[in-house]
Amino acid sequence: MRTASLAAPWAALLLVTACVPRPTPDVEPRDTPATPPPSVAGALPYPLEGPALWTAPFSSEPRAAGSSFVGVSQEKAGGPLHFLGVDRDGVTRWATERDPSCTGFTVARAEEGGAEFVVLLDREPDPDGGVLAFVTTASAHDPDTGERLWGPTEVPGTLVGPGLVFAALAGSVMTEASGPKAALAAGTGEVVADEEDGDTVLHEHHGTLLLHRDGELRALGSEQGELWAHADLTVPDELGDRPVSVGYGPRPSSDSGAAVVLEWTAADEVGGVGADDDREVLLYTVHHLRTGERLLTLAPDVRPRLLGDGLDRTVVLAAPVGEGEARLYGLAATDPEPAWELPTRPGERLAGLVGDTLYTAAEGGVGRAVDTATGGVAAELPSEASDLTPVAALPGGPAVLRVPGNGGGVLAALAVS
Repeated sequence: MRTASLAAPWAALLLVTACVPRPTPDVEPRDTPATPPPSVAGALPYPLEGPALWTAPFSSEPRAAGSSFVGVSQEKAGGPLHFLGVDRDGVTRWATERDPSCTGFTVARAEEGGAEFVVLLDREPDPDGGVLAFVTTASAHDPDTGERLWGPTEVPGTLVGPGLVFAALAGSVMTEASGPKAALAAGTGEVVADEEDGDTVLHEHHGTLLLHRDGELRALGSEQGELWAHADLTVPDELGDRPVSVGYGPRPSSDSGAAVVLEWTAADEVGGVGADDDREVLLYTVHHLRTGERLLTLAPDVRPRLLGDGLDRTVVLAAPVGEGEARLYGLAATDPEPAWELPTRPGERLAGLVGDTLYTAAEGGVGRAVDTATGGVAAELPSEASDLTPVAALPGGPAVLRVPGNGGGVLAALAVS
């Protein structure tokens, strides 16, 4: 078996709004009835069906976690902001206040198949830093009750992902630059990797962390320690006998994912360790994050695009080796082979992965709704419905959809067929 050396990894950062100081709030139990539904006219995307059930009380797109939708509510710009937990009947069950600019949050699990929870950010006074000093913290909450599960844990800044990865953003929110990153253990909230200690933090998902430590690309489990390292990877046959390096490739378009893309480039002549430069990618491979097992070998012509969901499923849009046309692949964390694949249409792109459905779109064309378990095309998406992709869905429904109206649209809950 021939092994690879490590190219310096890189990752674009997911940008979210940073926080400003405020005291740590408590969670307030609520029993606020659902708001009457809006009128929803026109075509609906598969598998939604009208009429609407209730109007979601969120100001921005919520996420589904546990048996609830969790998201931000703010009546006016600059005014008080709350995170709300809303059940499938539209009843608000809990709320916790945050400063108007403290909007970063994510859905996580402590392990594959574990219960979902939400991680919220806050800013708290720093007792060691003086009167005007504050620190950013993260805490985990049960999505159905708001109960705090762990935290608050001090983090270096806002969520940058994938997963429970945090950093202070440099400059404005329009830049991808950041300060040193840190990753938290999903089960306890403890800091498990910190770039100030020499690590390069890359990707966290359901308690598994990918990082560059001591000269190697390593995957670590929350309790098992090291799961695999880059030296365990077999170099793809397509690369022949040339010296090559491997590094972290394109990150998921979603917050996180159970699969990761690695990119293979020519190794440096001395030492074989790649530099942080613009060298040509020779090949892409997709691996199961937890095991390191290779799932796909992809041509360098098309930069892979990934979407992951909370059920350890990943959809990849990429071109296989030896073929110029891109394809769609459905991957499952428990399967060493792709569950399905489909040819793409001209200009087709990934639009969303919500519930059991992948949504695609195409410029001036017809998108598709694809069953993420089988790859079956469940429905064509006509142009009038192409922009109506659900933003969140609970198993068995309902799903939340942004519909036009009221000066910018409202979030409506609809049944799922």
